[in-house]
Amino acid sequence: MTAKSHDWNIGDYVDLGIIATTHGLSDGFSSLLVPVLALIVAELGLSAFEAGTLLSINNAAMLLFLYPLSMLADMTGHKKRLLILGLSVSAAAFLSMRLAGTFKTVAILAFVAGAGNATYHPCGTALTAQRFYKQRAIAISLHGLGGNIGTSIMPLVQSAVVTAMGWRNALALCALPAAVLLPLVGIRFPKAEEPYSKSSPAPSTRGLTRSVVRNQNIVLLGLVYALKAMGSKGMIGFVPLLASQRFSMGTTAIGVTVSAYYTAGIVAKPLMGLLYNRYGARWALAIPLLLTALLALALGFCPWAAMIVPIAALLGAVSPISPIILTAAADLGDEQVLASSVGFIYTCQGLGFLSPLIGGWLIERAGMSTSYVFYAVAILAGAWVATRLPGRAARE
Repeated sequence: MTAKSHDWNIGDYVDLGIIATTHGLSDGFSSLLVPVLALIVAELGLSAFEAGTLLSINNAAMLLFLYPLSMLADMTGHKKRLLILGLSVSAAAFLSMRLAGTFKTVAILAFVAGAGNATYHPCGTALTAQRFYKQRAIAISLHGLGGNIGTSIMPLVQSAVVTAMGWRNALALCALPAAVLLPLVGIRFPKAEEPYSKSSPAPSTRGLTRSVVRNQNIVLLGLVYALKAMGSKGMIGFVPLLASQRFSMGTTAIGVTVSAYYTAGIVAKPLMGLLYNRYGARWALAIPLLLTALLALALGFCPWAAMIVPIAALLGAVSPISPIILTAAADLGDEQVLASSVGFIYTCQGLGFLSPLIGGWLIERAGMSTSYVFYAVAILAGAWVATRLPGRAARE
C-alpha cells in the first residue's frame, strides 16, 4: 500500500512539512536545556546531581503523563487538539524560564514543559499515520527526519544567541516557533478529529491497556527503547560537563558537539529505514545499539578534545532508532490502538529520566568515565532484548 513520492500533491508536501517541523520543535524541546546546562550550573551554583535532576525532571514528567494522554487521544479522537494544547503549555514553560531565578523554579518549569511535550509523539505519530495512510513508510521516515533537524538546529541557535543575550533568552527564542507551527497544524489537519459516536463508543482505559500489553512485540519494543534511553539520556546529557570539565571547551564548541550528534541523525534516519526493510526489527535494532554502546565507552574514556566532535557525530549516526521503533510498532501492533501503543513505548522510554540521576551520582562518587560505563551496559542490554523481536522473515 506504499505510494511513491511522485503520487503526492502540493498539499501532501505542505502537510508533511508542517507536521515534521512540529516534530522538530517537540524533539528540540526534549533537549533544550542540554546546550546551556553548563551556564545554568554556573549561574545557579548547582551540583552534578542537581544538574542531572534538571535533565531528568523533563523526562520524568513525560513518564507520568505520556501514556494517560495517549489513551485520552485514542478514547476521544482529539489527537490534534491534545497536540496543540500540550506543545503550547511546553512553549509557555520555556518562555517563563526568562524570569526563573532559582533552581526550584527552573525545575518546576522543566517539569511542566515535559508534561506538555508528552502529547506530541503519540498524537503526532498517529496524525502522520492517518494523514498519509497510503504513503506511511516514507511519511513516518521523513517525519522522523524533522525531529533530528530540529534537535540539530536548536543547539546552534542557542549558541549564537547565548553569548549576546544569555541562556534565558536563548531558551525563549527556541520556544517562539510554536506560535506559528501550532496554528498551522490546526488549519492543515481539519479531518483529524474523529470522536467516538454513540454507535461506536470509546474503549475503556482497561481495554486499551489490555490491547497494548497483550502484544508481546509492543512490550519488547518498549523495553528496548527504555534501555536505550537509560543509556543515551545521560550519555549525551552530560557531554557539556564532560567537555567543559575535562577539556575546558567553551559554549560554542559544546553547541557544535551537541549539534553534530543530532545532525548526523538526519543522515541516519533514512538508513535506519533501509536497515529495517532489509533485516526486520531484530537486527535493525540490535546492530545500531551494539555500535552505540561501544561509542559510549569511547566518549567516556576519550583522552583528546579533538575526538569529542567526531565521536559525537558517530553516535548520532548509529543511535537514532526511533524510525525503526515506530515502523515496527505500526507493523507489529494493532492500528486501532496506535496512539496508545506509541504512548506505551514512549512511556517506557521516559524511564530514561533515571539515566542523568544515576550518572550524576556515579560522577560524584567514581568519576565521569564510570557513568559512561553504566550507559554502555544499559544500551547493550537493549541490544540483547532486541534479538527477541521478529526478524525479516517474520514480517513477510
